[in-house]
Amino acid sequence: MLNILATSTTITIDIMNLLLGLLALVGIVFGIYLIIVLARLAGTMKRINKLVEKIDEPVSQTVGQLPDLLKKVDGVMDHVSVMTDSAKESVPAVLGDVQTITGTARSGVEAVGGAVKSVGAGLASFFRSGGKGTRDAHFNVSSLVDIVTQVMSVVSLFSANRAKKKGRDKRRK
Repeated sequence: MLNILATSTTITIDIMNLLLGLLALVGIVFGIYLIIVLARLAGTMKRINKLVEKIDEPVSQTVGQLPDLLKKVDGVMDHVSVMTDSAKESVPAVLGDVQTITGTARSGVEAVGGAVKSVGAGLASFFRSGGKGTRDAHFNVSSLVDIVTQVMSVVSLFSANRAKKKGRDKRRK
């Protein structure tokens, strides 16, 4: 009897029905996946909406302050422009003053050096023991006059530079 039952049952599955069943199963899984993704997307959109609501007021205030800020920046830029123009005009004058001072100092040093050399030579010739006659006496007196002249020229050089500097300082004020 076992034999009779085994031979009489046959199962036939149509491939079209099998593929249709598998397609329905995939459609159901895809639909569930789509529902999950849409639920997560809705949650994300709610969080984004809350975040936008939180920052809406500060952003609006900041945007409202921008015109005043731009006016202040324009004022600062105007001041920077004026300072740059002022520096452009005053730097060459300062450089000219520096060149004048260095030139004056150089000429003063050269004059002092020449005066010291002349004074040294005059003193050496003044105290040198000479021969007889008026020639040595005249030479010693002329050496003394040369020494005094050199010292006076150095003093007048520095006093003239001091007077120039005072005049320049008064003009700047």
